[in-house]
Amino acid sequence: MRFAEFQDLRDRVLRERSDVLDCAATNLYGALRHLIPAPTPAPACTLHRCDLALEWALRFGLPLEHARDALVSGGVRDSLAHIFRHYAAENARLWLPADNYPVYHEIAHAAGLNPSSFPTLPEPDWPDLSPGDSTEILVVTNPLKPRGRWLTACDVTALTAWLAAHPRRRLLLDTVYTFHTRFHATTLQLLATGQTFLLHSLTKGWLHPRLFGIALAPANDAKALAPVFRAHPPPQLNLARARAFLIQYAATPTAVAHELAAAHEQLIATLPAGLPTPMATDATGYLLPITCHWLDLLNDFSILAIPATVFGSAREDIAILSSLTFVV
Repeated sequence: MRFAEFQDLRDRVLRERSDVLDCAATNLYGALRHLIPAPTPAPACTLHRCDLALEWALRFGLPLEHARDALVSGGVRDSLAHIFRHYAAENARLWLPADNYPVYHEIAHAAGLNPSSFPTLPEPDWPDLSPGDSTEILVVTNPLKPRGRWLTACDVTALTAWLAAHPRRRLLLDTVYTFHTRFHATTLQLLATGQTFLLHSLTKGWLHPRLFGIALAPANDAKALAPVFRAHPPPQLNLARARAFLIQYAATPTAVAHELAAAHEQLIATLPAGLPTPMATDATGYLLPITCHWLDLLNDFSILAIPATVFGSAREDIAILSSLTFVV
């Protein structure tokens, strides 16, 4: 079932059944609209992407020399589009999570790549094929979405071994669901391999999609990709707003994290007795997987959850609970 189809179904169920507990909301920006920073005036002078990259590195506690290799874009999707087109020209092999963001596959196909996939639900099954002669890239989120947990030491070991098997392998780590201004230890460990792109944007932490993104690249990759990113600069108003977010609204991600944590606790407290135990999660977020068919949740417990198949999963026995209805 595609996302749009499920949205139509959700609207119909909620309209026809007043007894249903809605655990299928996905509009983060609507639920937390009261935390969205105020509008930003147009910049009085030209803003430079290198200065924004420096502000980003400073805000997230990264060594400032990293700013040299931080490529500025309009967001993670924008970064992926540039990177995918670059590697499509090298006839690279691409690995994508099958059950995470279906839009990854759309961006890949638009760039001319035919991706292979691997599952992350209920747990990741990392690719382990022997490397070929061409470039190979793998995309994954940290934390895993919709799994709701950070990459573990075992995940880092597996991914590090995959990278180490060939110098032309690259990991693209989408960290947009980092609801704080420090990156997780496993993100930093993978970044230290020298073969990892750290992809980030202000989409979730500051509740503003497609505004400003960073692709922190390995040094040699940054040199090759810089002209690609340079040819597609974000508008000056976007840079002004991003600068205001990073400096004047630095506390917004923490406020978002606080509200999501409270909503998660309320969701857990509201779930009825007899429900299968949701999977363990340890990352701040609003999605919680549970091993149960979504129709069984609806028919037996009057809970509307998101089928995992909406995310691309083949697992019809897994549903995803959202806590956004419990944001106050």
